Amino acid sequence: MDFYQVNLAILVVANLSSFIYSHRSHIHKQRRCGVPRDDEAEAVAAKFQRKFLFVYALVVAADWLQGPYTYAIYKYEKQLEEHTVALLYASGFVSGAVSAPFAGQLADHYGRRAACVAYCICYGITCLTMLSRNLYALYFGRFFGGIATTLLFSVFEAWMITEYHLLQPDESMVSLSQVFANMTTTSTITAIFSGIIGNGLVQRFDSRLGPFLASLVCCIGAGVLILVMWRENYGSVDKSKKTPGVQKLKRRMLGALTNPKVIALNFASCCFEGPMYLFVFFWSAALKSVRVKSGNQDELPFGLIFSSFMCAMMAGSRITAIQDALYSKDSTLNTLMLVFAITSGGFAVSTMLDHEYMLFWAFCVVEGCVGAYFPKMALLKSNIVDDYARGGVYSALRLPLNIFVVVVHSLDRDGDEHRNSVFLFCAGLLLAAFLIISGQA
Repeated sequence: MDFYQVNLAILVVANLSSFIYSHRSHIHKQRRCGVPRDDEAEAVAAKFQRKFLFVYALVVAADWLQGPYTYAIYKYEKQLEEHTVALLYASGFVSGAVSAPFAGQLADHYGRRAACVAYCICYGITCLTMLSRNLYALYFGRFFGGIATTLLFSVFEAWMITEYHLLQPDESMVSLSQVFANMTTTSTITAIFSGIIGNGLVQRFDSRLGPFLASLVCCIGAGVLILVMWRENYGSVDKSKKTPGVQKLKRRMLGALTNPKVIALNFASCCFEGPMYLFVFFWSAALKSVRVKSGNQDELPFGLIFSSFMCAMMAGSRITAIQDALYSKDSTLNTLMLVFAITSGGFAVSTMLDHEYMLFWAFCVVEGCVGAYFPKMALLKSNIVDDYARGGVYSALRLPLNIFVVVVHSLDRDGDEHRNSVFLFCAGLLLAAFLIISGQA
């Protein structure tokens, strides 16, 4: 076995061990506290998670399946110029930025379930347009893709949190923090299998369009299951379907967005998630550059590396889940501070490493921090933002993130020096996020 195979095997074993340890710790904690087994409560908690996470796996699969092949289709199959490809990518982020202020607000007014179905429709349109060679159709698809991304990272979480509050499941069976950790775990497992399936489809049909058709199937399946299995909610604390007017929702959302805690949270999340978008674009080139400098001209095993990153991300989410299971005291802010500090260090150190394996490990640490970040940040947002405006606030929080990504990518240049400058800039942003979060602790 080579280096990357050994590391992937170690990470897989580590994750399996964490699942076993977490399960045994949960049972031991119940026995130690003398908590009687409640089969009905367990059934309610299991059904809630199963109903949400299965659909969530399908919607993130639609995203993960086609992600690795979008650039290749634009560049190699449709033979578009590099500048045109960059404009197509930018148009998606611009669309996401434009839709961010009102997409979630419409979800709060017309229903989060309806907005989740809208995601399936928008992403389905994006997949279909990839079959066309017409440039305007491709821009049309990127427009809907940007809207879909905004919906993916706002309305599904908003629906789940409100549904959790409506069901009020026994927290000894499943806490909201555990659900967030399970969302991250589900996403990473789905990413690994999506990579394998996508690669198999490309080889089977000798075309990179196969994963996009599979994404379309996932969108259709998810949309049907949402309509059949999920009930509508509007962020109300009761189960009534009466919703406030649009103007009242706007006032509530603006009130929430001007909350100092929400402003601090928005800044911190942008300082973390923005660098993660940049990391996705730069990690492969960084590893390739270090390998070439060492005199090795062999192709990197990108599939194994990607799977290792996903396993590292899963390990990060499992660590937070075990932490929540072992300690009753809420440590969300302290965990986020630690995550920001370690990630900042990971980016800074990566600019000084000339050894391929050391750089790979540094990137694994960054991915592990990503896995720890998302469930903790999701829990923090759920505590700060009220249910009635959650969809609108969550989508609006993505506006500065989309603007950040568009602006930074407009300044892209080739070369190691530029990439290292970007990584140092990311380290500085993460340090700023650390200071902001420490001020909230």
